[in-house]
Amino acid sequence: MMERPRWGILGAGNICNDFAAGVVTAGGSISAVGASSLSKAQALADKVKASRAVGSYEELVADPDVDVVYVGTIHTMHLPHARMALNAGKHVVCEKPLAVNEKEAQELVDLARAKGLFLMEAMWTRFFPVTRKVQEILASGELGAPKSVQADFGFIGPMEDKNHRLWDLNCAGGAMLDIGIYLVQLATMVFGASMPSVQSTALLTPEGVDHEGALSLCWSDKGSASLLFTLRATTPEHAVIMCEKGYIRLHGPAHTPERMTVFKSSGVRGKFEEQDFDFPLPQLRPGLTVIYPSSEGMMYQVLAAEKCLKEQKLECPEYPLEESLTVMRIMDAYRRQVGVTYPSESTCTVS
Repeated sequence: MMERPRWGILGAGNICNDFAAGVVTAGGSISAVGASSLSKAQALADKVKASRAVGSYEELVADPDVDVVYVGTIHTMHLPHARMALNAGKHVVCEKPLAVNEKEAQELVDLARAKGLFLMEAMWTRFFPVTRKVQEILASGELGAPKSVQADFGFIGPMEDKNHRLWDLNCAGGAMLDIGIYLVQLATMVFGASMPSVQSTALLTPEGVDHEGALSLCWSDKGSASLLFTLRATTPEHAVIMCEKGYIRLHGPAHTPERMTVFKSSGVRGKFEEQDFDFPLPQLRPGLTVIYPSSEGMMYQVLAAEKCLKEQKLECPEYPLEESLTVMRIMDAYRRQVGVTYPSESTCTVS
């Protein structure tokens, strides 16, 4: 039985910095950081006190002192880099999205299962204490069955940088894969991993990238979700789960939730009993910093992955692979409906 796995960080960009900080804050061990150049890898390795830095991804996944690889490169490189790690016999935690489409994601799932290796999409939202509390309340039945989800997520994208990956089809840019995915996984968390009917609208850039989109999802036997995601406006980023006997509000930013309020019907229409739940972010280990807001919460998914590895599980029950595949199917359906397609090969430079 594995006590604490030895991590390898594949990539040295901002998200890799934040995940590595989560490993250290969780008390974990980073054996190596690997990037496209030794200097990039060394800079991150020095910051998070990794045992060593290596100047190629191949060298990282071949390292005998690495048990599990975190893949933190850009979307279009998730498949080749996660595949490389799995073929090297390493467990994998891959940054979301698991791949850019269902076919690629299914390839990774099939490979991990064939090799008997752990694979998890790094949907960090799912492991926040607030998210776990939501699931606990829904499972208890105290609010009755969930019937509807409404959620938004939006910020102003890097308009001044026309070459940014968010605006580049070759990098699988756009709002859906970057932020819309958070809303889709909220809906599947509430209603399950079966495929809903999907209705989509979007605003596209002249280059064909979705910089704003909306989804209407319907599970005919369960409920519906209305989701808005945008790179054109700052939204409240609240989420509301409406049930038969009340509702739950996740206060913004809902993809890194620290606070929620449960509204339980008092029996009188329009009157509710309210209960707040607060779960402050963990404190980083001294000397560490994160790039993205609330990335202190990366620690939660690190601990979840390590728990699975210790228990010799090949996937995470809190975010199983079939749910990752369903989320990908929904995003694929959205892109088909709004006319967003990615080139078959990426020409992007990775960190």
